[in-house]
Amino acid sequence: MQVICAQFLTQFIDTYWRPYLERQNVKPSTLQGYNSLLNQHITPSLGELMLRDIVPLHIERLLQSKSALSPKTRRNLVGLLQGILSLAEDDDLIEKSPVRGRHKPIVPKCEKPIWTPDQVRAIIGSVPGPYRAVFACAALTGARLGELLALQWKHVDIDGRKLRIEQSLWRCRLVTPKTQGSFRTVLFGEGLGQALTNHLQNSLHIEPEDFVFSKPDGSTLDPDVLRRDVLYPAVDRLGIPRSSRSAGFHTFRHSVGSFINAQTGNLKLAQKLLGHSNLSTTADIYTHTSEESEREAAL
Repeated sequence: MQVICAQFLTQFIDTYWRPYLERQNVKPSTLQGYNSLLNQHITPSLGELMLRDIVPLHIERLLQSKSALSPKTRRNLVGLLQGILSLAEDDDLIEKSPVRGRHKPIVPKCEKPIWTPDQVRAIIGSVPGPYRAVFACAALTGARLGELLALQWKHVDIDGRKLRIEQSLWRCRLVTPKTQGSFRTVLFGEGLGQALTNHLQNSLHIEPEDFVFSKPDGSTLDPDVLRRDVLYPAVDRLGIPRSSRSAGFHTFRHSVGSFINAQTGNLKLAQKLLGHSNLSTTADIYTHTSEESEREAAL
């Protein structure tokens, strides 16, 4: 046991923590985020310390040295360290994790930006014809862009007005959706049904295994290209304000959740449509109060 305990943090990460993540089937996108935090922040500061020598003061000093990072990034950093060192504690390699609750910074809650229904309609009408169907899907289903780009024709029932979310696209790879709650069937109305019908009629690749939204050669669309070369120019042409992090395809999700909440007050419906595992996620992140609702409440 002494030989096992006498190891550096980096050794424990490679020998025990990474295999643990493999057993848990952690998503590639999550692994990438973990690796970024490890390589940029954790390993340079703590990697050469023995597990048993890491104390709360080391965590405190690390956070002080990272004061320029956003509270959310620092909270993610602490959460990652907590997961690694809790595994060491569970394996009886250390008596107690040095990460404390006080180490986690408070992340201020802020409303996500949304577009009005008129702005959404204008954006869809402003993009080139071949892209309007995917934009309509984003606007009317609230699905994540990766989920939409992973759709194959076998997942779409135009006559039955529904589509199935069973996979997602991440860096040209098909992966499972974000959470168990993300596996879902999304019902849609006549407007999106007509858009998908038109898209089908103009598509070169319409076999069940073909991607609904694809390049001329049948390969999947690139989300970064869609955002940079199609969405942003449309938003700019329309004079809709945006910042570098507030006008991506996720704004369609924020908007859809808010529209449903404003019109029905049914958060469970919004949760189901958006594929959230927890209702609190829907309530805290994707619902906004419209000016009209505020005026009605003030009367």
